[in-house]
Amino acid sequence: MSNSIALPALKLILGSTLFTKAILVFLVSLSIISWAIILNKYFYIVGYKTTISGFVTSLTRQANIKLIEESCNNFSNSTIRTVPIILLKLIKSQNEGRQILSPESIINNAVMFEFNRLQKWMGLLATTASTSPLIGLLGTVYGIMYSFISIQQMGNATIATVAPGIAEALMTTIAGLCVAIPASAGHNFLSMRINNCLDQLERISEFTKDLFSKGTKS
Repeated sequence: MSNSIALPALKLILGSTLFTKAILVFLVSLSIISWAIILNKYFYIVGYKTTISGFVTSLTRQANIKLIEESCNNFSNSTIRTVPIILLKLIKSQNEGRQILSPESIINNAVMFEFNRLQKWMGLLATTASTSPLIGLLGTVYGIMYSFISIQQMGNATIATVAPGIAEALMTTIAGLCVAIPASAGHNFLSMRINNCLDQLERISEFTKDLFSKGTKS
């Protein structure tokens, strides 16, 4: 059954217009890019979430500033290194008597930097999800228009002459949906996990605020 459908579909693709082929190639390219983003970011975020959760747990369990410094040192080479490195520098500056105008703002900037790293390529994924159906629809509209022009030229509007052109036109809509659905689902799936990581980053920000409001010297 699948072969009986696949072979005519392949023939339709090979015999389609140059414009339709260009639309299909573009959609396939978008699909490859979106799947690469989804898989790459999924594994990155899984590791990131584990690391940030470990760092938050490590910070909140420490009883004095020396242990907090050790925690920052332990995570300074991890995927979340920006935050522990900045926090460690703030603690050392405070302990050395150097004035820090707004440590909370500094750590918040580090948190936003990390959040922007997590959001990298998510815009392209969202754009792919929203535009792919429209690109597919463009190919369909063009294909139907081309079919009607061909029918007019041939002067014959039987099912046998109309069906192949309509089927060819609808292929781009199917292709657009096949690209958009995984991209949309992947974007939503990853966004939830990015928000979970942001919650942990905000806990670090609150911890920093409490830490410097009490003073960092042990």
